[in-house]
Amino acid sequence: MRRAVVVVVALLGAAVLVAGLWVLIAPAANLTVEHDGTAGFTTEADPAKLFDGVAVFALLAMGLGVVIALASWFGLRSTRGPGGLLFVTVMSIATAAIALQLSEVFTRSVRADLDPAAPGAYQRTGALWLDGSVGPSWLLLICAPAAALLVYLVCVISCADADLGRGDGDREATKRPPVPVSGPAGEDFVPIGSGPVAPASLTSADEAPRTRP
Repeated sequence: MRRAVVVVVALLGAAVLVAGLWVLIAPAANLTVEHDGTAGFTTEADPAKLFDGVAVFALLAMGLGVVIALASWFGLRSTRGPGGLLFVTVMSIATAAIALQLSEVFTRSVRADLDPAAPGAYQRTGALWLDGSVGPSWLLLICAPAAALLVYLVCVISCADADLGRGDGDREATKRPPVPVSGPAGEDFVPIGSGPVAPASLTSADEAPRTRP
């Protein structure tokens, strides 16, 4: 339980890190507000920077999904299987939503909002909650779950153990009692390590061949 809490807290911290990293590396478009209140892009290359910022967040979200899948696979071995797959799905959606929302909050804190009444130069990044003309507003939320599920399924397929490395097979093997094997004369052979074996008693018929005439 403690390990699960540590993994969840670490992944939430990774979501905050993704949001802060996006604010630092996402390209920002330059806009200029004229004295008459009109605003426009400073150069012809600035509109493309809005899309570049969205693409950067999509890549960061995919990286977050990979981290979630690997953290669940190696950090929560006992949940490998359907339970781990459910954890990865829910956690990737939740952390992606947190990262997306925090990215816009951090952006507003470091960049001034566009004010038509205040002429000057401004910088804007693309809106991560997309509008209807581009796609569904939640479109970027599927990047992290898609990458996380893909990596987790690759880990499952590449695992050679029937129990996916949880250790269930070893525990079941230790609970099985030793099975005696019948010998050719109907005697039972006890497996090695199952306990001491009493020596067989010798009869006169057995000792006879050892004596010399």
